[in-house]
Amino acid sequence: MKPFYRFPKVDFICDACQKQFPKKTAYSIAQDWEEFEKTPTFCFNCTRIIEKVNKPQKLDKRTLNQTGRTHQFGTRVRKEFLKKLKKLAHQEKLRYVEVLERALDYYGERRVKK
Repeated sequence: MKPFYRFPKVDFICDACQKQFPKKTAYSIAQDWEEFEKTPTFCFNCTRIIEKVNKPQKLDKRTLNQTGRTHQFGTRVRKEFLKKLKKLAHQEKLRYVEVLERALDYYGERRVKK
């Protein structure tokens, strides 16, 4: 978003809240007086609200990597099983747990119910 520029001691009506401001500081994305006439003008309070709404959310790496997996699962497996799991995970570009989850889903769909 473009920054707001200050235009002091101006009579204006805020385009956001529609209040009239005599001889107050107006804020606009216009960089000079010629553009100021053609662009929307805002009061101080409305510019703060607009900036807050348009401010991009900060995301850190931990937030992006959240998977919803909070329960621990540990087990011992044969060497061959682990090699297959690693190979599949690498080929599919998945985590080990994602391969196991997909395998369980597939098994649940295909098994014959007794």
